[in-house]
Amino acid sequence: MDDLSTVYEWARTETFDEVDLHYCTLLALKILDDSCKMDYDNYNLFISVYDGIVDKNPTPFDKKVHQIIAMSRTDNPIKPKKEYEEVIHNLRVAMMKNMDKPSMKAFKQLVWDNQN
Repeated sequence: MDDLSTVYEWARTETFDEVDLHYCTLLALKILDDSCKMDYDNYNLFISVYDGIVDKNPTPFDKKVHQIIAMSRTDNPIKPKKEYEEVIHNLRVAMMKNMDKPSMKAFKQLVWDNQN
């Protein structure tokens, strides 16, 4: 996929399992919390995937988490509003407790394999 709108459309039409959906949400929180160790281009790539998945109807996600993510975002999609930084951080920490690194890496690889 050569641009963010293409990856967004791919995410809207792709069928993801619950593990992928969990890690997509966790990556969005890590990006917003500035605790993700990827470069700026990958931040935007994974936020576009997150947006594509969340824009599906109906979403299988915990709606409160996604409402908080939506309310926290600014014109810069990878930076939260100052007043949401602590909430985003706490959500990320809570979700990280159940993180399985191989599953997170598998989700990232799925996205990277389908971006071209």
